[in-house]
Amino acid sequence: MEKDDNNNNNQSGKKRPLSATSSETTTKQQKQQSQVLYLEEGLFAVNKPLGWTSQDVVGKLRHILEDDAKIRGAPDPRTKKRRPWMKVGHGGTLDPLAMGVLVCGVGSGTKNLQKYLVGSKSYRAEITLGYQTSTLDADVKGEIVEEKSYDHVTSYELIEKVLPDFTGNIQQIPPVFSALKRDGKRLYELGRKGQTAEDLKIEPREVTIYDLKLIQKEDDKESTKPIQTFCIEVECGGGTYIRSLVRDIGIALGTVATMTQLERTKQGQFFLDHCLPYSSTVEEVKHDEEGRIIFDKRKDCDWTVSTINEAIRDCRENILKNNNDDDGLRSSSKE
Repeated sequence: MEKDDNNNNNQSGKKRPLSATSSETTTKQQKQQSQVLYLEEGLFAVNKPLGWTSQDVVGKLRHILEDDAKIRGAPDPRTKKRRPWMKVGHGGTLDPLAMGVLVCGVGSGTKNLQKYLVGSKSYRAEITLGYQTSTLDADVKGEIVEEKSYDHVTSYELIEKVLPDFTGNIQQIPPVFSALKRDGKRLYELGRKGQTAEDLKIEPREVTIYDLKLIQKEDDKESTKPIQTFCIEVECGGGTYIRSLVRDIGIALGTVATMTQLERTKQGQFFLDHCLPYSSTVEEVKHDEEGRIIFDKRKDCDWTVSTINEAIRDCRENILKNNNDDDGLRSSSKE
């Protein structure tokens, strides 16, 4: 009887292939993935590259994720097609000339971004003495508005002596070239028209500097030459402008100063080591006529759906899970 049953199965062509189980599993997984918009939702951090705005990063991430969603045939929940298909955001703007930690959220993760806007952040900034630009940094659009000798700044002790004046709760005048509004207009729009901080009568705001340190090179300790460039490490509350801090340190040293480099090294629980790394697919960096970096947001970057989703999982399992009682954000009542 067993032989006859086997013969009948063979003749009917119903013999089950050996790979049927794995094939059915794969098909089931693909069907499940096509029924969801987000394969992963949550927070993660990227190392924002030089030349990119924070919105460039958000746009790149959204473009990668939406392309994948379309390929998978994921549902489109939009009632208005002009709105973004997928929710992607960031937790605190970094200027194009700044690099470093940028906390991002995907899907439900965007709901947790607000606290990163007002929480503490850490930076490493390079200060160059002797001149000040209209933008207070090395932006090619900025113009040198003041030059002053720094020959008397010959020791790091002199620099260290002024730093305590800029810790704690301090009053700070924001830069003209900032996104703050005056009479419904962004300050940078007014700055481009030639208006200065004095013209606009920008009022000082209270900000919090938790820690401020001078980074001193070992081989520079014994030098008696004028010091034009040095670096500082800053931990500050939300709403602090490092460019303004650099400006004020220059004034305290009896000269003027410009911020020539900036890197965010920490935001909440996220450090540089936690960031999704950036690697350009372009072999040579190009600049336009005004000196700005040219890049193709659709091509210049090696981020993928897999690396983004892996970063979200890693954040959930290794960063947020291990720090449930401490989000790394000092309380700050000021924006």
